[in-house]
Amino acid sequence: MAALLVTSCNLDYAPENTMVDQTVYKNEKTSEAALMGAYVCLNDFLSGAPSGPNNYPSMYYAFQFGDAGTDNIKAQNGSSNYLAIETSEYTTDQHDNLLKGIYLHGYNAIDYANNVIEGINEYGEFSNEKKNQFIAEAKFIRAYTYFQLLAIFGDQALQGNDNGLGLVLRLSPYEGYNPDDVETRATNAQIWSQIISDLKDNISYLSESIPDVAFRVRANQTVSKALLSRIYLYKGTSSNNTDELTLAAQYANEVLSTSGYIFTDNANAYETLFPLNLAESEEDASTEPTTRSTEIIFFEASRLDKDWFPSGIYDYYNKRAFYVPESMKTYYEENDVRGYSPDNNLLLFQGSSVNYADNITSKKYSNNEVAGTSSNTRGNNDVIYIRLAEMKLTRAEALARTGNSVSTEAVQLLNDVHQRAFAEDNRPALYKTSDFASVEDFIKTVLKERNRELAYENHQRWDLVRTNNLLGDKTLGAVAKNRWNAPIPAHEVRISGGLIQQNTGYAE
Repeated sequence: MAALLVTSCNLDYAPENTMVDQTVYKNEKTSEAALMGAYVCLNDFLSGAPSGPNNYPSMYYAFQFGDAGTDNIKAQNGSSNYLAIETSEYTTDQHDNLLKGIYLHGYNAIDYANNVIEGINEYGEFSNEKKNQFIAEAKFIRAYTYFQLLAIFGDQALQGNDNGLGLVLRLSPYEGYNPDDVETRATNAQIWSQIISDLKDNISYLSESIPDVAFRVRANQTVSKALLSRIYLYKGTSSNNTDELTLAAQYANEVLSTSGYIFTDNANAYETLFPLNLAESEEDASTEPTTRSTEIIFFEASRLDKDWFPSGIYDYYNKRAFYVPESMKTYYEENDVRGYSPDNNLLLFQGSSVNYADNITSKKYSNNEVAGTSSNTRGNNDVIYIRLAEMKLTRAEALARTGNSVSTEAVQLLNDVHQRAFAEDNRPALYKTSDFASVEDFIKTVLKERNRELAYENHQRWDLVRTNNLLGDKTLGAVAKNRWNAPIPAHEVRISGGLIQQNTGYAE
């Protein structure tokens, strides 16, 4: 993990957008260093991890879209960029810079992955086992990035529009802009196919071993299966594709059946997953959280040096750009530890008195507040990408959709997540199959539980889009369905001379 934390997208070993350097990929050590650079670029794209020489976090990260534009968070009135995301009204160059930043950070990660793949294939002189593993990890990075880009920019990609325009598909290192050789957008179906191929075809080359929690920052077989489960659920929902939904349930079950990933069934689990880590001093605040849940499958590790800026997502908790609306206080049941507490012990809290003191926020990514101070220090934020709770709820939903019934297993999976959100002496009655009047009623309950459990973890917007806003989210509901995705940055359309077409909801 240390190598990942100190490696930047600009490190010497990681190739820039130039020809692949054989000196980098000849041996195992430097090849792995380049691969770590690709992971940093993935983190930079997803959650704003610092990547530049000054360790400043990116302001252009994909996680913004996971909750922005939903009832989970609201943009501050002075945050023009984030209001644009919320309303899908992108009208200025500033807004386009936001989209361009996200778009280009994604393609930077893809390019780094492509460099690793080509470089090792062409120049690697170490064991085939390690070469295949590194290439498989690079393809995982490429797949994850394309998946997130497709959710954001693909023209109604999560709404079953397979023939719609997806993304520019690049499978080799970028060699610089050439106006005479501009690549057009592949269809959503073609991008889906590449994502799934990158993951499925390479699972066997990934490590089978389950690392200690602190080292779950790289892809292994379980991580790849978990991402495939998410992808098949997202892709199969709108079209009710039973084959894809069956695979979503299957891969989720394989993850849940893997020893080493343990679902803690008590309310204290959230203190482990999202530790506030109240340090006694700023010096102590640089230490890593000492407790992490064995539920974590894949995450971005916090920075270890207190002088570095942290991982991204700080906009969620410091309230400079977003705040949690008051309605979220009543979204959770009484005694649900994931809900609001005025004493700041739970996941929704009043937060910093410095920025917008009257607003509440989430502290899922705020684990470095120095004890005895009123400030929320930016730092040491572990950003969790995949964990077991998601897999349980994915399997529950997929079983209901494929079986067109509410099974005992599906209800038990829902209960697993719901019950552990309460202290043992305050738990509500268990759900029973008879509690649900229909399959749709059960699915709505699962979706609501997904939001309670996974809020601020880059899920809610995509759940609403893929289910045609089944939960009736007012914020998303106020936006035309053909604008639920973001537009392709105008910069990309412009420099392509119009060969890269704009999404239908934004086309003039």
